[in-house]
Amino acid sequence: MKNLRKFNEALLGKWLWRFGMEKEAFWRKVIMAKYGIMEGGWMSNIPNGPHGDDVWCSEEPLKLAYPALYRIAYVKEAVVADCVHFRGDFVHWESIWKAKVPPRVAFFSWTAALGKILTADNLRCCGIILVSWCYMCKADGESVDHLFLHCPYAKELWDMILALFGIYWVMPKRVLDLFICLQGSLGSHQHFVVWKAIPHCLMWCLWRERNVRVFKGCEISVVELKLQFYRSLMDWMSAIRLDRFSNMLEFLDYCSF
Repeated sequence: MKNLRKFNEALLGKWLWRFGMEKEAFWRKVIMAKYGIMEGGWMSNIPNGPHGDDVWCSEEPLKLAYPALYRIAYVKEAVVADCVHFRGDFVHWESIWKAKVPPRVAFFSWTAALGKILTADNLRCCGIILVSWCYMCKADGESVDHLFLHCPYAKELWDMILALFGIYWVMPKRVLDLFICLQGSLGSHQHFVVWKAIPHCLMWCLWRERNVRVFKGCEISVVELKLQFYRSLMDWMSAIRLDRFSNMLEFLDYCSF
């Protein structure tokens, strides 16, 4: 028999996703007219009650419905609005979901920005015993921010991209900050679509290579990783018909300043 509780929660999650994506839907306009909406497009007016006292997915407050979850909350009296990050008037998650990348990659990037992908540090938090090292550089302990921003392999890729676009930039500390910083770096430049897809593609390539090293015990050089990144990015841009690129050199010429 179907678990109705989990089915309803999954259905609510689907409608939340549709609310953020289906901008012109009539049902969305009805909700906006009745309850109001923030400019980010993912929620109604700013919530201002303590998150533990709010009714989320059941008929009772969070702290009663999920006492174990509420017990581990760092600030139990924090209001919901304090737990949402903003950039100006926009919720920054839209910059992740709006990028012209495959949906599973956007979901992966969103999970990475939340710091929830299964890197070594997160696995240890789940009680799994393993070596504290980065599978890419084989030195520092592996975390989400290290793997995608500060690992020497990641740095090689980022230096290559920044040089291609002619940008001088200091890498932020967290992946979450990365997406906030990258939103307006090129303004309305013609390469903005490519620019928004780059962090997704770079992290996706690093994650896939990391997993090949973990589960298959083989690896490629940083030069091959760079080529893999460019091939993936070019394929994604060709898929959305940004332009017709006959070869890699033509694509690189399009991206460079």
